[in-house]
Amino acid sequence: MAKRFLGKALKSLKDWEKPTVINTEKASTCGIAISELKAEGKCPKELMHRQVKYLNNVVEADHGKLKQLIKPVRGSRP
Repeated sequence: MAKRFLGKALKSLKDWEKPTVINTEKASTCGIAISELKAEGKCPKELMHRQVKYLNNVVEADHGKLKQLIKPVRGSRP
């Protein structure tokens, strides 16, 4: 699943759009998929894969301030 997703994502990019670094969580399937794509030539050889738990949470954590604003309002509704 991870290999197919990454393969399709990289295939749709132009050469100058391809990433130099991919951050993933500690799931082993992502590392295996990236190494297989490199071996097949579908992924740049110089691509660096970083497996760090918290580097990929920018998208998930961007709504934290919004939650802080919504929580107090939620209790005051009639």
